[in-house]
Formats: sequence, C-alpha cells, structure tokens
Amino acid sequence: MLNVVQIGPLRMTETWKYALIGGLLALPFTALAAWRSPENISLGMVVVGSAIAGYLIKRRGGNSTATGLRAALIGGFPAIWSLSELIWAVPTTPNPPWFQAVGVAMILVVGGIILAVVAVFGVLAGRFGGWLAERRGHGGTADARGSA
Repeated sequence: MLNVVQIGPLRMTETWKYALIGGLLALPFTALAAWRSPENISLGMVVVGSAIAGYLIKRRGGNSTATGLRAALIGGFPAIWSLSELIWAVPTTPNPPWFQAVGVAMILVVGGIILAVVAVFGVLAGRFGGWLAERRGHGGTADARGSA
C-alpha cells in the first residue's frame, strides 16, 4: 500500500512524488533542447527520468507504468512549447478564416501526437524501470537466488 506524502501544504501519493522526481529531472534538459532547436527535440532525458521514476516506485511496491507516464508528461511538456509560436503565427498570415482554422486544428493534432509519443516512451521506460527493480529484488517479488 502506498502512503500519502506531505510536502508543505500539498498531499500527494508516492506515485506522484516519484513522478515529480523523474519528470523534474528531465524537464530542464527537454526545455534546453526545445529552446536550442525546436524542430529537433531529443526525448532521451524523458526516457531516463521515467525509467528512474519507475524504478523508484517499484521498490516501494507501486505501479511503475503510471509513474513513468506521469514523469514523461511532466518532463516532456516543453516539447510542445514550440507549437505556441505556430499558433500565434497563424492569424498573422493573410489567409481566409477557414484556412486559418484548419491550420490551428492541424497544429493541435500535431501537439496531441507529440504528447502521445511522449506518453508511450514514458510508459515503456517506466515499465523498464519497474522490471529493473524487480530484477534487483525489489517490488514485492521474492528474490529467487538463495531465498527459501
């Protein structure tokens, strides 16, 4: 059973606590990548942060998949920052209103696809971190080496 953690005035589950650890670890690296080159963002640190979050929560017997997903959404949020420039550019181009509406809709679809990719990477990395924790004898599984 996971405990509720008190951080200042906030009360959160351990799942969120470890998701924040993994997500905030990845956040500055993703933000730096988005700032340097918005069209070519690497999600490597999102994967690492989600794997760490999955490992940490599985050591406490929690759900590594949900924690990895939450960590990825926190750490990968800067990946959609570059879309805000496109949304603000649409009204400034001299096009008919229907064309501008289609442009905004396409940008929102691309943002959804980016979030879906980040989420899939987070889920897979969180599961990998949980698997790694189980292999090391954590996560409520018995260690098969030398235990009776």
